[in-house]
Amino acid sequence: LTGRTPNKLDFALDGLDDIQYLQTCQENNGFAWLCTFNIFKSQVLYLYGEYGEALQCALLAAENIAFVLGHFQSSEQNFHYSLILAALYEAASASEQEQYWEQLRKNQTQLKIWADNCPDNFLHKYCLIGAEMARISGQELEAMELYDQAIASAHTMKFIQNEALAYELAAKFWLRKQKYEFAQLHLQKAYYYYQLWGAQYKVADLAGKYPQLLSNFSSTTRVNQHSLTTTYTSSTKTHGGKLLDLAAVMKASQAISEEIVLEKLLEKLMKILLENTGAQSGFLLLETQGELLIEAEALVDGTIATLQSLPLEFVKPDGEMPLLSSAIVNYVVHTQESLVLNDALQEGNFTNQRYIQKYQVKSVLCAPLLNQGKLSGIVYLENNLTTGAFTPERLELLKLLSGQAAIAIDNARLYNNLEQKVAERTQELSDTLNELQATQTELVQSEKMAALGQLVAGIAHEINTPLGAIRASIGNTDKALAASLAQLPQLLPQLNPQQQTDFFSFLEQALDCQTSLSTREKRQIKRTLTQQLNSYEIANAKQLAHLLTEGGLHESFESQLSLLQTPQAYQIVQVGYDIARLHANSQNINSAVERASKIVFALKSYARYDDSGEKQSAQVTEGMETVLQLYHNYLKKGVTLVRNYQSVPEISCYPDELVQVWTNLIHNAIQAMDGKGTLEIGVYQHHQHLIVEVQDSGCGIPPEIQDKIFQPFFTTKSAGEGSGLGLDIVKKIIDKHQGEISFASTPGNTTFTVKLPVRW
Repeated sequence: LTGRTPNKLDFALDGLDDIQYLQTCQENNGFAWLCTFNIFKSQVLYLYGEYGEALQCALLAAENIAFVLGHFQSSEQNFHYSLILAALYEAASASEQEQYWEQLRKNQTQLKIWADNCPDNFLHKYCLIGAEMARISGQELEAMELYDQAIASAHTMKFIQNEALAYELAAKFWLRKQKYEFAQLHLQKAYYYYQLWGAQYKVADLAGKYPQLLSNFSSTTRVNQHSLTTTYTSSTKTHGGKLLDLAAVMKASQAISEEIVLEKLLEKLMKILLENTGAQSGFLLLETQGELLIEAEALVDGTIATLQSLPLEFVKPDGEMPLLSSAIVNYVVHTQESLVLNDALQEGNFTNQRYIQKYQVKSVLCAPLLNQGKLSGIVYLENNLTTGAFTPERLELLKLLSGQAAIAIDNARLYNNLEQKVAERTQELSDTLNELQATQTELVQSEKMAALGQLVAGIAHEINTPLGAIRASIGNTDKALAASLAQLPQLLPQLNPQQQTDFFSFLEQALDCQTSLSTREKRQIKRTLTQQLNSYEIANAKQLAHLLTEGGLHESFESQLSLLQTPQAYQIVQVGYDIARLHANSQNINSAVERASKIVFALKSYARYDDSGEKQSAQVTEGMETVLQLYHNYLKKGVTLVRNYQSVPEISCYPDELVQVWTNLIHNAIQAMDGKGTLEIGVYQHHQHLIVEVQDSGCGIPPEIQDKIFQPFFTTKSAGEGSGLGLDIVKKIIDKHQGEISFASTPGNTTFTVKLPVRW
């Protein structure tokens, strides 16, 4: 580590190499020294990222650990063995991860005992291993806290090497989260303390691995190893020689990332900016459909207004100038770089701008909010009491927060859009229900409905059935919506930005899911999915498989593994399941609405009579389906309906009159079967005629009355139950269409055949 050996991975020095040393130890039964060698070898290999070889050395050390029990080497072996396992954990197989975690737990139990008895020596180690275990298990907030505790404890007790290591691991943590500013600050600290420790090879290794984060810092950092002091001349030094308060920055960043309600997020962000930058006033502009709008305005007295959606050039009714300098904002939009003016009246390109002159503007800070290179918004801050208000450290703080703010704003807007879509869909469904209820009332009270008698009673029942489905589905929708919205504020802050983005993608899949599985298919999918989830060692696999399958989300589970492997997996899938239920209820309501609409349309078609006297081109099967829709309640009780429709052309006819024909024939068929049997309807073309056949399996028409059924006023029903005009009217309508009607009847089989010309 110090640079005295030719190879940074070997201990070879003064003619003695590793192999010779190990041979000497073995020949002399120096098991304690063999153990010590492998402990320190594993430490060196770990520090250089050679984790596989480091593990081999750690295992060799464990074989001889009994020879150093009670000595410092045993605690070092515990510490570095755990560090190595944590480093290898994410790339390991499921079975290896299980072994690693069990060993980590055992090591940490022992380290806890040592830390409780001697916190000066062991507390920082216990916290650092705890941070690594929290990291690999997805407990990011806990990991952040434990890294800080490890750093503080190591610093207090002067464990320079472990303070450097804690900073390095914290830097890697922030790099994984793509928080490059935080990572850079921690990495520079690690670089400094490794250098202070004297680990020159390690310092060079860091500079080689992270040139972009350390290039400026490494060339301007000098260490006096005797006085243990350092001089910074890099960008981490701020105005007045003070380093940024990392704890304050991270606290502010965490506060921003925890909020998902856009209005509250904007309030919190503006409050943080004014408190930490020294601004008197500030504005936040967000891009909406290609236009920047002022969405937040804050004053130093604590006044904050949000979601105003004011244009950039907005002028208050009692004023003559815009709220801020549009020229400066447009400049930052164009360059996508921060702009600081220490005295806007005396320096820069905006000294002559009317706004600057009017308000005698002094200090200005304007910065872009970028998320993956895309402009999300603009922060505009002013201080007109003093020049140079926005010092380098305040600009640095804004840069550190801007990335997190951009991500948080984008996520909040996604959440807001999702919530708005759900609200709009719920309102649409509620409006539809109200319209259907109003329609039902009108139909029930209608004079035409009353005239239709018994038929209408069945229709009213038919309408009530889908309305009941709508009421139940809206109730389920309210429950699913309440359940999902209640969990989101607690769930989202526990996810990192990438997981939040994946989570919203998961919710969009839930809104689009389609499922029509049988119970048997669901059981099979649940079994298979449970096995797959178990193979990834995902907790609550059976419960997750149930929710994913019931919600129709099972097909996309592999794309959501990063979410399913988090401790919040059950909450995530529960929310997705609730959203899927919301979508399913929406589909149920749509189906019920369509069913009710068909019934209403059929009833209106039946009740309407077109007396214009003009023929129309119409599809016979459409009129037939209108009648079948009206008789659905009677058919479903015991009649098997068979449709034999061929592709036929439209014919010239009086559609409303033909509907009356089909109504009479179908009504008679149902009565002949006493509501139980088979009704078969055929429609086909024969030459230039359309043939319609209505066949039932009823008792048949007695032979003695077959020649009378088309006579006026002839009926077989009791007095008051029929007028005897039904089939007479049917024949007159068919005659009017220049068609023919005939029948054939035997017990169990009666068929009425209507023959209509396609054109006449």
